[in-house]
Amino acid sequence: MSHTKLDERFCDIFDRACARVGIRSFRSEFETIQPPAWKTIRDQMKRSSAMFLLIGKELVEMQHRSSYDTETARSWKYTQNWIAYEIGLACERGIAVWVLCDSVAVNFPVPYFNHYQPFANDMNWLRQILDHYNKAIYLRPPPELKVICPNKNCGIEFTFWGYHHPRPFEVPCPQCLEIMRYG
Repeated sequence: MSHTKLDERFCDIFDRACARVGIRSFRSEFETIQPPAWKTIRDQMKRSSAMFLLIGKELVEMQHRSSYDTETARSWKYTQNWIAYEIGLACERGIAVWVLCDSVAVNFPVPYFNHYQPFANDMNWLRQILDHYNKAIYLRPPPELKVICPNKNCGIEFTFWGYHHPRPFEVPCPQCLEIMRYG
């Protein structure tokens, strides 16, 4: 799990969903990490079949406040660097990278991902997804969930799990932040 510990409620919900299907997620603030921390993160990623980037209200606020608060800017830079490192490891390993938003709009670019759920507050849905990983079942999303960002300069292809959300709605593409509209 890639996250900020400030989004404790969202992280706890994710941890509970993992536990209910028998998965133990790696949540760095609760683990024993020997310096240098990057080695522990790398070793945990080697044992993982997916990475979940949890974007909650606090992470979005942290990024927003970083433009005018020096202390928050330092914290944001630190958090952003770890997120980029973890995504890079997942990309290198070829494992799934999920962007799960706690009904907030992602407001910083995520350089690589292949699954996006901007409305991740449905725990039944999340448990079903996690259960696929627990049982090592290949996840076959319905074809209508495959989308390509409409921004011609981005063009990332991903599985959009928010497709069936009540319409109309709009969400940013996590990679380029271009607004995607669904009417």
